[in-house]
Amino acid sequence: MRLMAALMEHAFDSPPPMLKTLAASAGMPPAKAHRYMVSLIRSQLVERDEATGRYKLGPMARLMGLRAIQSIDVVRLGGSRLPLICAELGFSVALAVWAHEGPTIIAVEEARRPITIGTRVGEVMPILSSATGLVFGAWLPRALTQKLIDRDVGALVGKESRRASSELEIDKVFDAVVNAGLGTTEGGLNPTVNALSAPIFDHRGVLVAALSTLGPAGELDASPDSAVAVSLGKFAADLSAELGFTSMMATTPPAH
Repeated sequence: MRLMAALMEHAFDSPPPMLKTLAASAGMPPAKAHRYMVSLIRSQLVERDEATGRYKLGPMARLMGLRAIQSIDVVRLGGSRLPLICAELGFSVALAVWAHEGPTIIAVEEARRPITIGTRVGEVMPILSSATGLVFGAWLPRALTQKLIDRDVGALVGKESRRASSELEIDKVFDAVVNAGLGTTEGGLNPTVNALSAPIFDHRGVLVAALSTLGPAGELDASPDSAVAVSLGKFAADLSAELGFTSMMATTPPAH
């Protein structure tokens, strides 16, 4: 358990941790940690990159986390509405919550189109270059999101991107999301795909999920005042209301 706790602690490390780092965090000799790791790998709780010798959470650990997340009310409520929302919007839709690794897709409804453009359950979205990630970055405390922001900024260095790398510019990006009421990307993860994402709040006025839609860049208008954006925002607002949120509640994000 100590090794799993250490791996959770270093889940955001880039590159992923080596055995000696995990052993030190768990307070045990590397040789002993290695014996435990062999068992954890066999049970698929841990994965080891054979090329680099680095460790990360395995498929069974991710599945356990997803199953725990899926017991949350917003997941059952939002997941059951995705087919209707997908049919109304005409584009694929997804529900995401904040998990240990960041904004995580926990339910998807694919639109019936000749070419499938979608995401998959369990996918962790980048916080700066995805519409879903922008929603969590805008409404969650910076203390919770900073590691992911730092990781994404590092990934964008040297690459052409409209996402800013300075703290001030990142603040402006998130402020724009709050002002618009949703996150939008045009070719953020794929140059041929546009996406929009709207926040879902609970009875405390706290962000608990993001409702997102994505489609071909030539068909999905990602502007905040587009018909799809307005409809998506209404669906998210309806889900928030069912979770006890009222428009009188303050949802102003914490100070950056």
